[in-house]
Amino acid sequence: MRNNRHSKCVWLAGASALVFGLAAPAAMAQDDSDESPRTLSTVTVTTQKTEESIQDVPIAVSAFDEDALNRLQLAGGPDLVKSIPNVSFTKGNFTSFNFKIRGIGADVVAQSGDAGVGIHQNDIPLTANRLFEAEFYDVERVEVLRGPQGTLYGRNATGGVFNLITAKPVLGEFQADAELTYGNYNTFKGKGMVNLPIGDAAALRVAGSYLSRDGYVDNLTTGNDVDDRDLYSIRATLAVEPTDWARGWISVEHFEEDDSRLRSGKQLCAKDPGFDTFMGVPVTAFDQLATSLGCVDAPLDQSRDRVNSQATLAGGLGILAGLLNGDVNTDPAIADLRKIESAFDPMYQAEQTLYSWKAEADISDNLLLTYLGSYSESSVVSREDYNKASAALNFNETAGPFINPALAPLYGLLFPGGVVTDPELGAANSFRTFDLSGANSEQTTHELRLQSDFDGPFNFNLGAIKVDFESIDPRNPEDGYYVLSNALTALTQINNAAGGALFGGNVPLDTGSTATTTASLFDLSLNGDGGNYFRSLSPYELESFAVFGEGYYDVSDDLQLTLGLRYTDDQKEQDIVNTFLFTPQAAGADPLASQGKLKADFQEVTGRVGFDWTPDLSFTDDSLIYGFYSKGYKGGGINPPQPAGANLFPQTFDPEFINSYEIGTKNTFADGTAQLNLTGFMYDYEGYQITQIINRSSVNINVDAELQGIELEGLWTPADNWLLTANLGLLNAEVIDTYGIDVLDRTNGRADMVALKNSSSYSNCVISAQGYATVLGAIQANPALTGATLQLCTGAFGTSFYDAVNGTTGGSGSAATDRAFTEAALGLGGVTVTYTDSNGDTQTATALQAIEGDAKNLDGNSMPGAPEMTLNLAAEYTFQSLGNSDWDMTIRGDYYMQSDSYSRIWNTPRDELESWSNVNLSILFNNEQSGWGVEVFAKNLTDEEVITGTYLTDDSSGLFTNAFLTEPALYGVTVKKSW
Repeated sequence: MRNNRHSKCVWLAGASALVFGLAAPAAMAQDDSDESPRTLSTVTVTTQKTEESIQDVPIAVSAFDEDALNRLQLAGGPDLVKSIPNVSFTKGNFTSFNFKIRGIGADVVAQSGDAGVGIHQNDIPLTANRLFEAEFYDVERVEVLRGPQGTLYGRNATGGVFNLITAKPVLGEFQADAELTYGNYNTFKGKGMVNLPIGDAAALRVAGSYLSRDGYVDNLTTGNDVDDRDLYSIRATLAVEPTDWARGWISVEHFEEDDSRLRSGKQLCAKDPGFDTFMGVPVTAFDQLATSLGCVDAPLDQSRDRVNSQATLAGGLGILAGLLNGDVNTDPAIADLRKIESAFDPMYQAEQTLYSWKAEADISDNLLLTYLGSYSESSVVSREDYNKASAALNFNETAGPFINPALAPLYGLLFPGGVVTDPELGAANSFRTFDLSGANSEQTTHELRLQSDFDGPFNFNLGAIKVDFESIDPRNPEDGYYVLSNALTALTQINNAAGGALFGGNVPLDTGSTATTTASLFDLSLNGDGGNYFRSLSPYELESFAVFGEGYYDVSDDLQLTLGLRYTDDQKEQDIVNTFLFTPQAAGADPLASQGKLKADFQEVTGRVGFDWTPDLSFTDDSLIYGFYSKGYKGGGINPPQPAGANLFPQTFDPEFINSYEIGTKNTFADGTAQLNLTGFMYDYEGYQITQIINRSSVNINVDAELQGIELEGLWTPADNWLLTANLGLLNAEVIDTYGIDVLDRTNGRADMVALKNSSSYSNCVISAQGYATVLGAIQANPALTGATLQLCTGAFGTSFYDAVNGTTGGSGSAATDRAFTEAALGLGGVTVTYTDSNGDTQTATALQAIEGDAKNLDGNSMPGAPEMTLNLAAEYTFQSLGNSDWDMTIRGDYYMQSDSYSRIWNTPRDELESWSNVNLSILFNNEQSGWGVEVFAKNLTDEEVITGTYLTDDSSGLFTNAFLTEPALYGVTVKKSW
C-alpha cells in the first residue's frame, strides 16, 4: 500500500519533468499529441504525511523539485524568500538564522529556545541544522508549509514547516547526473549523483556537492578577502523492497565547512560623543566616562560611525587600567558595508553528520505502519574580531591619568612600552577584543505512525514521536560564547599583581598558555576559568514526547471534515555554570562545575479542525475551498544563569501559542492552463518570545501580538511556450498591550531624565535630570567626589557622599539610607520623577534612585521581520527545437520585492529595514535526448546591497549594531549532464 487516504495523486514521470511549486511556476505537462495545448500540472507532496496533489491539500504550501530549485536559482534556504509569499530570512548573531513565515520565526536567543519554523529533512525534525549554510543537492522536493503545524509534524511549530525531501534510490535503474558551475568571485560548484541498482529489490544512491568561492568582503587590515566559502556535503542512501508489502531506506549524510564566513556582519553606529556640561554644570573629565552610551538611535544609513570605545566595558576599563585616555575610535568610519577592519580573518567551522532511516509495512490492505528514526551530531564554531574596526590610538606607554595612584608603579612592570601580553590574543600595544561562538550537540528521534486507507467515509493517521537533544560537552573550548579583550586582561594582571586590590581576590588568567608567549586565539587553549574574558555556557538537554492523530470523515463525495489533536510533553534542563567576568576563584575550584540545574516542563494539547470542499463550479476545471482553526504551540525555555543572589530577570520564559483562523481556495482554470490560489488568515498570538539584553545576557520575555494576511498565487500559460507567475503576500503583524524599555532611548525622549553608564558592569541606567545636575554641582564644590557619578547606577554614590560628609568609610551600612541622606543633604529630599515600568504601571523614583528607564507603549508596533508586502513576478519563454535540432532554449526572468520592515518591536529609525528588490535572469539550453544542458545565469542582477536584519548589542558593548546582508550580484555558467 503506497498511497494513503487520497487516490487522486498526480505522479510526474521521468527525471526531467518540470515540476514547480505553487509559489513558483507549476509543471507544464503536455499531451502525447504535438497539437495538444500545453497545460499546467502539479507536484505530489506529503504535507499531511501522505502523497497528495498539491492542489488537493487544504494547507497553504509551496513545493519545488530540484529542477525548479535550479531554474528559480534557489540555491539554499535563504533564497526561498524570493519565491514564497510572506516569508523572510536573515542571519543571526550567534551562528544562527531566522527563517520567518507570516512574521513568525525565532526572535528568541536561548540554548533552550525552539524554532518558530520547524526545520525537517525527510520529515525528521532537526533542532540543530545547517539550513543557511548548506546548499540544496539531489533533492526530490522542498516543501514549505505556511501556518502553525500543531498536529502531524515533528515538534510543534507556530510559524510553519520547512521539509527537505532528499531523492531516494530508484530500484532497477542506473541513473547518474553531474553539473559544474563557474562564476564570479572565482566560484566553483560541483554536484553529482549516481543511482546503482542492486538486484531487483535494492538500490544505492550516492550524491554530493562542493562549493568554493572567494570572499564578498574586504578585510582592510589583513588585505584579504573574507566571507568566502569552502564546504561540501555527501549523502549515501540504501533502499530495499524485500517484499511487495515492506520497504525501507537508510541514509548517511555528512556536511563540513571550513572558511572565513562572517557570523556577525558589519558594525554600524551613530556615535554618542557624551557631554562635558549638563544643564549648564561642568562635568569633570573623569565623570565624563559615564556620559556616553556608545551609540544612539539613528537610521542605519546614517549609522556609519565607530562606537565610542569609552562607553564599552573593555574600552572604559582600559581607561581605568591606565592603558587609554579616552575614545580610541577617532578615525572616520568606512561606510562601505563590505569592508571591515579585523585584526585577523574570521574563522568559521561547521560540521554535521545525520543518520536517518525509514521502514514501511502494509500490515493489511488498508493499514500502513511507518517507523522513522534518526541520529545526528552537529558542531559549529566561529571566531571573529568583535568590533571589526581598527583603533586609531595605541595603549599609553606610561600609566594614564586615571589609574589608581597606588597601582601606577605596576604599570611599567606589567606593560613595558604599553604592550599587553594576553595569553590568548598575544602581545599588542593596541586595543583588541575578539569573540568566539560555538555549539556542539547530538540528537536522536524516533517516530511511529499508523495510517488507514479504508473504502468507507472515515480514515485516520495516528502516531507518536520522541526527540532527545543535548549539547555535548561544556568543557569543549569551542562550546559556548566568549568575549576576550587584552584591556580586560591588563586590568586582571594589575589586580593580581596588587594582591586582589581591585576585585577582592586574585582572578586566574587562562592557564592554557603562558603570558610570556605570543599565543593566539587559534590555540584554543581556553580552559573556562573566565579570568580575563566574559564566558557564558548553557549545557542543555531536551526530552520531548508527543502523541498525535488526525481523523478524516467524508460527509459527501465533495466535503471532508478533519479533526486533529496532539499532546506534547517537553522536558528541558540546563546546567547552571557561572557566567564569569572578573570572578575570583578559590584555589582548586573547578570553573566549569555545575552549580545545579534549571528545569522547565511544558505539557500542551494542540490540534486543528476544519473542512475541505471540492465543489463542481462552472467557471473552473477544479476547485478546492477549505477553512481551518489551528492551535500552534512552541515550548518555553530557560534564561541564562544569573550572578549568585541576583534577581535581574525571570529564570524561565513561557511558551508561545497561536490561535489561527484560515480560509483558502485553490483553483484550476481554462482547460488546465491557469491556476489561482488565495489564502486569508488571522492569528491571535499569545506569548510571543522576544529577547532583550540585561546585564550582558540575552533574556527572553513574552508579549502578545495579532496578525492578519492574504496570500495570492497565480500561474498562467497564455501560449504553448509561455509561463507567467505572480505571488503576492500581504501581512499586518502588530504587538499588542505591550510596554518596553528601549535601551537606545531609556529616557523615552524626556528632558527630566538622563541616561548614564555604570562604571563597574557598564550597564546603563536612568536618574532624574535635576538629581544629576545637583550631584555635578556638589562635585564642583567638593573635588573629593570626582568620579562618584560613575557609581550612580549602582546606588553607591550615596555611600560616597555619606563618607565625605561624615568622615567615615563604608557609609551607614544601607545603600537606601545613604541615598536618602544624600538627597536630603543636597536639597533633593522632595524631588521625585514618575515613570512607566515594563508592565505598563506608573511608578515613582526619588531624585537619585537609578531605574532601568521609562517604558514606551508599543501597542500597534510592527513585529520584527514581518514586511507588509512581498511580491514575486516571473516570466519564462521556451524556444523549442532550435534550428530543427534537439536543443531547446528557455529564457527566464524573476523579480522579487519586499517592503519595509523592522528589526525590533520598538520600530525606531534605527530599526527600520528598507524595502528591497531582486532581479534574476537565466538562459537555459537543454537537450533532453542527450542529457546535456548549459545555463547562463545572473543573480541579483542590479547588485542590490540589502540589510536583511540587525542585532543590537548590549550596554557594555556600546549599543552598536551588527548588520546582515544579502549576497552581491552573482553570475556564471553551469554545464549539466544526465545519464
